[in-house]
Amino acid sequence: MKKITLITSLFLLLLVNISSAAESDMVLIKSGCFMMGTNADGIYEDDDDNSREKPAHKVCLDKFYLDKYEVSQKKWDAVMNFNRSVFRHPDQPITHIDWREARSYCKKVGKRLPTEAEWEYAARAGSQTRFPWGDEIDDDRIWYTGNAPRQVPQIGKKSPNAWGLHDMMGNVWEWVEDWFSHEYYKKSPLKNPKGPVRQSFRVIRGGSWMIDEQYLRVTLRHKGMSDPTESYWVGVRCAKSP
Repeated sequence: MKKITLITSLFLLLLVNISSAAESDMVLIKSGCFMMGTNADGIYEDDDDNSREKPAHKVCLDKFYLDKYEVSQKKWDAVMNFNRSVFRHPDQPITHIDWREARSYCKKVGKRLPTEAEWEYAARAGSQTRFPWGDEIDDDRIWYTGNAPRQVPQIGKKSPNAWGLHDMMGNVWEWVEDWFSHEYYKKSPLKNPKGPVRQSFRVIRGGSWMIDEQYLRVTLRHKGMSDPTESYWVGVRCAKSP
């Protein structure tokens, strides 16, 4: 009986250590409510309007953990057996992955993809401005075409947002859990929205280093693509429920 109790205790201790390790590079995002989306006008690079970001609507979320950084190639290579990134450096974010691959990585490290609402709540960090820090571009906080090197920037080189999260805007797009729909914001539930039922594409958020200043904003959302012939440099940042 004592032997069984000892084995059980060791197993529980192992689980605690694994959980602590998984959360050591994450930020606890406290529960709260915010206004998701926008009522302001804007455009996309393809000259489409930003009706997909409207209307602004109230959302309330339970607490969750979110990775402090985008998943680096070093972390990706330690878990996955492929790397299609165009540029290769252990401290650059993984790129050109599809949604299933992003979800698979998060699952293998004991995490999950964030919902779209969780992503925007964390990116805003209490703000309701165009950017998490205000309404004007700030080269100290974001990588975009105006300041990026001629390749994907390394993670964590810009100042974090108010909640300690790096590269939530710029650098590379990030996969979220939800399906993409132009109309979902008009009928999104108040509490912990999970996105629409099955559609054609999943959502990517955050923009990338290949986007011009006039198109960037925290509400930016797009149909997810990972084709290396396109400018959709898509990576991943994982979440975890407490």
